[in-house]
Amino acid sequence: MISEELYDSGSTATSTNSLFSLNRRASYSSVIDHYFEEAEDEPTALTLNYSSRNRRSSVAGPAAVTAGQAVQSPDLLPAPPANDKLVVVLVGLPASGKSTVSNHLIQYLGHNPATQHMRCKIFNAGQVRRKLSCRGRPMMLANNSSEDLFNPKNSQKKEQYARLTLEQMFSDLDKDLCDIAIFDATNSTERRRAFLFQEMRLYNADLSREFHITPLVFQVSCTERNFVRFNIHNKTFNQDYFDKPYEFAVRDFARRLAHYYSQFTPFSTPEFNSQMAENKLINDDNGLFWFSIVDAGKSDQSDFSACHFPPRASKLLFTLIKTIKSFVETYGEVYGRPYIQHAGDFAKGIITRPTELAARASTAKADVPYFSILNQIVNDDYFAQLSEASPL
Repeated sequence: MISEELYDSGSTATSTNSLFSLNRRASYSSVIDHYFEEAEDEPTALTLNYSSRNRRSSVAGPAAVTAGQAVQSPDLLPAPPANDKLVVVLVGLPASGKSTVSNHLIQYLGHNPATQHMRCKIFNAGQVRRKLSCRGRPMMLANNSSEDLFNPKNSQKKEQYARLTLEQMFSDLDKDLCDIAIFDATNSTERRRAFLFQEMRLYNADLSREFHITPLVFQVSCTERNFVRFNIHNKTFNQDYFDKPYEFAVRDFARRLAHYYSQFTPFSTPEFNSQMAENKLINDDNGLFWFSIVDAGKSDQSDFSACHFPPRASKLLFTLIKTIKSFVETYGEVYGRPYIQHAGDFAKGIITRPTELAARASTAKADVPYFSILNQIVNDDYFAQLSEASPL
């Protein structure tokens, strides 16, 4: 575990600006530098690394672009302008499908002629936590609430890992290592998201920065009980639990999910409008976009989106957002249908597609009565408790 002294800002953490205490980004600790060096040497399936590309000059768009306007885009756009970066801020509870949707988005952009040349990278707070807290060893068990990282009373400890992830994202953007950065964390409160938006606005206002960030909120939700059970089952085989008994893993993750429910506030239209008002307090060159995927595209998500293009939006940005909008609209048919089928089969007691880690652990857990254990723990009473725990 990293010493908390490295992150002590000397403040009470009661304001948005004290959430991660990033006032001195240039002064990375040796621990952070060491993490970055290790991370660069360890590409994962969550990262698509494209070779360097020749930069071209920016393609200026209309003075102001709105979501309702059409734009004629070529089949292949020039390489992204030197100052144009998109940051996708994921929002969603654990086991809602955020990481899966992120990988699908990268695949979709990679197969689209207009965006296939863009470099995408996911910055996953959970991976940072596991790398720095476990250091190659199995996750330690929490003996009490003070040791439980996911207990709300320990939220400041958990935010340290989100801070490191954000630092890495800014560092990679400064080094021009990606064009689309996906910040993969729950980002479950308005306060956390307000801090992220503020940091990106300050990034854009810093004249020493070479690049300009446009944020996009991508909210992923899972409401159907069969989907939640299916996702929890798969989570019991991830890096946190691959060496743990199945029943322990289910109970522990169910408890973790309940903690998040007690704090989670979905991104909403009022929050979108509020952030646009905040943007204008700094300058008029910031945009904000918001898309949602609900129940793997099974539920209608048309009411959970909004777009505000910057006044000087480029054709590149407009086409990129248009492509992401198409991804959302077709998600249920292209990517959601197989998932829904597997989740439905699982609910009937049929395991048709174990995860990679589940396959590795199949020998150790082959005789485990998955369904009786899962349904005993994640039952109707549990879902009632989640509803009661939700602040909404």
